[in-house]
Amino acid sequence: MDGSSGFLSRSKTIQRTRIVPLRWIGNFLGEYAGNHLVKAIDLDEALDSNLGFRYKYHAKMWKYLNKPYEWWGTSYTIDMEAWREN
Repeated sequence: MDGSSGFLSRSKTIQRTRIVPLRWIGNFLGEYAGNHLVKAIDLDEALDSNLGFRYKYHAKMWKYLNKPYEWWGTSYTIDMEAWREN
């Protein structure tokens, strides 16, 4: 894929730690945190007034599983200048 103009060529990688095992843990738990967030949002839309235990469980799990991702995970930012050049 030489000369590819894909997403990763126009984005900036932000690695919050240099310790690779911590980065793996942060990224791994970030995936599960995202799943819990989606489930909590689905329950919020389905149950308008009484959110119940399942909603609180998924919200708490997202809160606690997302912390290692915020501390050690890898994120990407889009370089808008690279998109404007084309």
